[in-house]
Amino acid sequence: ANSPLHDRNLGKRAVEQFMEQEAQLTLPDFSDTEQTFKHLEDSDLLRINLLFKLMGNTGLTNVLSGVGAWAVRNGMPLAEWGVKKTIFQQFVGGTSLIMAQPAIKNLHKYGVTSILDFGAEAKNSEQDYNNFMKEVLGAIEFSAEAPAAIAVVVKITGLAPDEMLENLNGATVDFGGDDHAQFQATLRRLDAICGQAAKRDVQVYIDAEESWMQNTIDQLANKMMARYNQERVIVLNTYQLYRHDRLDFLMQSHERARREGYLLGAKLVRGAYMLKERARAEEKGYPSPIQPTLEATHNAFNTAVRFCADNVNTIACCIGSHNEDSVRLMTELIVERKIPRNHPHVQFAQLLGMSDNLTFNLAGGGYNVSKYMVYGPVKEVLPYLIRRAEENGSVTGELGRERKLIKQEIKRRKDIEK
Repeated sequence: ANSPLHDRNLGKRAVEQFMEQEAQLTLPDFSDTEQTFKHLEDSDLLRINLLFKLMGNTGLTNVLSGVGAWAVRNGMPLAEWGVKKTIFQQFVGGTSLIMAQPAIKNLHKYGVTSILDFGAEAKNSEQDYNNFMKEVLGAIEFSAEAPAAIAVVVKITGLAPDEMLENLNGATVDFGGDDHAQFQATLRRLDAICGQAAKRDVQVYIDAEESWMQNTIDQLANKMMARYNQERVIVLNTYQLYRHDRLDFLMQSHERARREGYLLGAKLVRGAYMLKERARAEEKGYPSPIQPTLEATHNAFNTAVRFCADNVNTIACCIGSHNEDSVRLMTELIVERKIPRNHPHVQFAQLLGMSDNLTFNLAGGGYNVSKYMVYGPVKEVLPYLIRRAEENGSVTGELGRERKLIKQEIKRRKDIEK
């Protein structure tokens, strides 16, 4: 009777201990190159290795962003072809959603879903805004029918003029007023997108922009979340944690959602406009909104990850990160908090063509993980491609790490053949 086998509490503890050990053993190994690159043929690995080697040359990157961009915009012979065969092939799914379907299907074979991102940059006419809305509505329909795609991305700058977003940034927007026709038109477009997404059970990720228009975007995002996130999370706002005020804003957003009775959708990113933000703050003489150090950004991001894990029932989060430490942190929190790894409120995402070691090892471990599937005509996605080239060619170490893993996998495959 005194045997440990008859001690129910001891038995329960042993089971819990076993479960915890099992979970620890199955944490993803982000250095597993076989899992990372199993979706790529040998020829793909060699091509990407060469491309990343070229991108590591800042001189070539500068040529792409200068002469190359000018040549594509002005329709110079072979310029578009050259971009399509190199950097476009790596970071963009296709020139249209139809052309991106093979890439979407290939990812899904390996457990990776797609977040559809039409790569249109800021526009400046009503026709452009309506065309962008129609493109996103088409992507919602595609996602609703295809399990391989789960969400669409909305850039508010694709639906509204920058100038209006900037002019309204310092104010609390009057959503009921008819005094600003342009804003009301923007609201109608965004509501059409989010309403259709809610009907079709597809998520909408609202992109972040520069601080001088972000407050207007946050108000639009909050309005859509209050309307469509009543029972499940349809709309997610984006929080750029390289801004020193965004961690507090995330917590305030959660408090507001709880108070007003809806679920919060939060995509966490570090951020994309640091140099521009600092330069403008200096030029106009106001304090920079950017964190004082890289370490402060990391701390804020990881605190935000913990906050989302602690409130997993009322926040649906997407960890939009290429930072291995932050991604690993969430996998560890999932174990600690006993959150199912496929919980609908925990999503990971990386950009197509980058950080496959995170994406495919998460997928192999049964986590919810997606690629941002950017698509669109070469001219439209060119600014996006230039940013990818500049980021990867910078001194962040991203490119060096990617190439190191590719070389390891090439060597591993050669050793098997011997």
